[in-house]
Amino acid sequence: MASRWPIFSRIGDSTPPSVLCLLVFAVSLSAAAQQSGPSDAPAVPPTELADGEAVATLASAAERVGDDELVDEPGPEIEAYVTRLEAQLTLRDRLDHGEYSEAVPVAARLVELTTEEFGEQSSETAVAISNLAESQRRARLYEDAEQNFLASVDLFRQIGGEFSESVITPLVGLGVTYQSMNLHPEAVTALEEARSVSRRVNGLLGEQQVDILNHIANSMISMEMYQEADAQRLSGLRIMERIHGESSLEILPELYDHARWLRDGYRFDRERDYYGRAMTIIRNLEGNGSPLMAQPLRQIGNSFRVQKLPEGRGIGSLKRALEILESQPEPDTLQIARVLRDIGDWNVAFSKIGPTGNEYRRAWSLLNEIEEGEEMQRRWFLEPEYVLREYPSTRGLADAGEPGALPGHVLVTFDVLPSGRTQNIRILESVPPGLKDDSSARSIARSRFRPRVIDGEPVLAEDVARDFTYYYTPRESDN
Repeated sequence: MASRWPIFSRIGDSTPPSVLCLLVFAVSLSAAAQQSGPSDAPAVPPTELADGEAVATLASAAERVGDDELVDEPGPEIEAYVTRLEAQLTLRDRLDHGEYSEAVPVAARLVELTTEEFGEQSSETAVAISNLAESQRRARLYEDAEQNFLASVDLFRQIGGEFSESVITPLVGLGVTYQSMNLHPEAVTALEEARSVSRRVNGLLGEQQVDILNHIANSMISMEMYQEADAQRLSGLRIMERIHGESSLEILPELYDHARWLRDGYRFDRERDYYGRAMTIIRNLEGNGSPLMAQPLRQIGNSFRVQKLPEGRGIGSLKRALEILESQPEPDTLQIARVLRDIGDWNVAFSKIGPTGNEYRRAWSLLNEIEEGEEMQRRWFLEPEYVLREYPSTRGLADAGEPGALPGHVLVTFDVLPSGRTQNIRILESVPPGLKDDSSARSIARSRFRPRVIDGEPVLAEDVARDFTYYYTPRESDN
């Protein structure tokens, strides 16, 4: 069965953020961030450590972490943590700043300290193991993470029974770890087990199930079980509708999440139907001029752009969103900047006479007025991003699961002009040589990018790189 998801992918396209669940570090249960796409990634809430978090393990932390020398032989810095609070604060800081490899030995030290205080057979023990596993998962030490998530589940069940609510968090962590290891059947098994416990503990309409269902859907997509994946997502949406009501404002985030799912599957008409439904709810409850209208309007415009369809309804929706936001008594500066950025993207993608860049300049200027504006400027404008993406031809390629299929790739570098067009396209590396060189270069030439913006001005970005990956079946002449 042919995949509806693109065979080619941009290097580094993954967003597996993690957030706090109850009193322990847990894998983020939001699937929106799991699927890469042109829409804004959801913000990741700051991680926290509960003051009463306990740490212990069934074996020494060094044994469970594996071959990381920093953990097997902790240096003076790690050994200097003499209280759990010190280690907790350091662990939180390192995870908050994305220092995942550095977080692992701290988490291991936290295990040792809590073992001394609470002993091995305690709920604090299981929490600590789960936190160590989550740190390892973020550091891509997947086999170590797997073992510690399993140990956490086992200990929670020894203490609280087979259906202890506490096992849900490490079971989800285990499932997402298996996803990272491309062990999707195992991921589905772990996640379905987490859902079964959630249903038993929290009831058939427990909201926690929704995020678990979304994770299951992600694995089913990887297994090319598209109808089953859709069924999982719809089950989650139906739960939210029954909890909050089909026509409530509370249902809007789930409608938007489901719409993004449909976009990732290139089902643009159905995606826009969900945004239309959201607009109807907002209009009936808040009025046609509500600032809440800006979100679905903006995404309708972006949907047409991602579809590469320069319809008037697309730019019209973006302009209407901007009009609504600017007419508010207290305009939301960040939301206005976001819409201006998207209008700039539309103009780069479809303008016949060349974009002026004025929307990017205005967005940059508005970001100067908000507290985290500098970070937003870097995130939006430092590295060129696709605003109209052409993929290389898939002719002659194989599916990943085909017998004899081998991985290949083409590494391309190029410059992005202030107009968003490309030049100086070069093939740096291709495996196998020549198979998809021309197609990959042609896709870059036909794509459009949001240009780099420095101090409010679009500028030339040199040596931008994209790595196209695929699978192919070698011919006998290649041997």
